[in-house]
Amino acid sequence: MALDQTKPRKSTPASGSVARLSIREEQKQRTRDRLLDAAFEVFSEVGFRAATIDEIMKRAGANRATFYLHFTDKLNIAAGLGRRSSVEVAERFRQLDRMESPTQADVREWLENDINHRRSDKVMVNITHEASSADPGFGQEYMDYFIRIAERVMVNTVSRWPEELRPMARMKIVCLFTMLHRLEFHLLCQELDFGSYDPLGAIAELVWNELFASVPGQQQ
Repeated sequence: MALDQTKPRKSTPASGSVARLSIREEQKQRTRDRLLDAAFEVFSEVGFRAATIDEIMKRAGANRATFYLHFTDKLNIAAGLGRRSSVEVAERFRQLDRMESPTQADVREWLENDINHRRSDKVMVNITHEASSADPGFGQEYMDYFIRIAERVMVNTVSRWPEELRPMARMKIVCLFTMLHRLEFHLLCQELDFGSYDPLGAIAELVWNELFASVPGQQQ
């Protein structure tokens, strides 16, 4: 789920070799995308835990050597799917960060929009939950992603806090959106019934109170 982009390969003076390298890289990327697409299909059909590398390879029309050229294991390809969608996810957080003085209703509306986006991609919600539960390494990468959201995306929100309290503001963002991730899984994948309670309203109140309503040092 990393937001960082890999650095572009440096070109060499020989233009012919650059062109050949570019073609190879494009072919490599197409193969990688084909494996990711196949993994997404298999995960969609049988779930992350039941999916096998053999089925992913078969669906992609690839052999074992080709798979391991791009991915080390099933968790690694699940992480690749997460990274592929990370830019879109980060943009939704950026929409919240752009709000100058959001009300609780504004935060609630943002949460509803986020849930609707995630509803159309609930396979990824399930993959992320299952992979995080299955492997601490994947879970750490997902936590690192939320830390980067706090550090690199929610910059306007954090900047409202006194400098000495900004680490706490970032930690609040990580904890709140980890909670939101868990709620998304219960709502979208398990379709749990919360009865007369309003889980989105509760999360909206928490986010608003902790990040926007009472920033230390600001005039109210």
